[in-house]
Amino acid sequence: MLPRRFNTASSTVRQPPKIKKTPLSNGKKMSVYGYIRINSRRPRSQKFSLLQQSRMIRSFAESQGWPFKQTLRDIVISDRSDHWPRLNHLKQLIISGKVSVLVVPRLDRLGRDIRKVAGLLDLLAEHKVRLVALADDLDSNTKSGRAVLQALGHVGRWENRRIPDRTREFIERKRDQGERVGHAPFGFHYVRGILVAHEREQRLAHIIREQRGEGLSYHRIAKFLNTKRYPSKRGGKWYAETVKSVCTGPTSKPAPSVKPV
Repeated sequence: MLPRRFNTASSTVRQPPKIKKTPLSNGKKMSVYGYIRINSRRPRSQKFSLLQQSRMIRSFAESQGWPFKQTLRDIVISDRSDHWPRLNHLKQLIISGKVSVLVVPRLDRLGRDIRKVAGLLDLLAEHKVRLVALADDLDSNTKSGRAVLQALGHVGRWENRRIPDRTREFIERKRDQGERVGHAPFGFHYVRGILVAHEREQRLAHIIREQRGEGLSYHRIAKFLNTKRYPSKRGGKWYAETVKSVCTGPTSKPAPSVKPV
């Protein structure tokens, strides 16, 4: 038997075969949620307005006989924004085991960053949540749907692994071009883009290294600096890790790119 179709006012979307309304393996009843997202600054057709997307999801769930809970909606001003409160709420529902099926109008409603989408797909798989993307004719309960989602997951994880390499390559390229990269370490500052020794910080760095040489712990040194109210690089409190970075960081010894003042 061919899969049935369902119609909305402006779209026709193929749906997966009807499934039986059976309890989940954890004994909980099926609970179906929808999620939609639109960019408020991007022109959109009436077909994919919030209202139309909501209708598509509800119509699909009802045609399957699924117990529909609600559709969560996010309106964002940028696809690169991480401020998606309803999606974050949905993740918490998934983690707490309150979602058994997630229905979206299209897969890209979950985000346009493949790494973040892959992370969400992993979360769905971990908690055994079925995903249905209507316009993409994708259902994680089918072999073809699982294959597509697994491929997307692999691409997302590959992108994550590539980030450190790309970051390192970018920094090395900037350094080769003689450009400033990152914040100056404690004891130094930038003058016209050149890293030079900072006299006051150099004196304090010398005290820190002397105390470390006497056997004091990083934590003990941090406590001493805070008691004396010596400011850290950014004016805040000292911690064991920031003390360690001074002890293991560069000194004022002559170097090609460092000019003492």
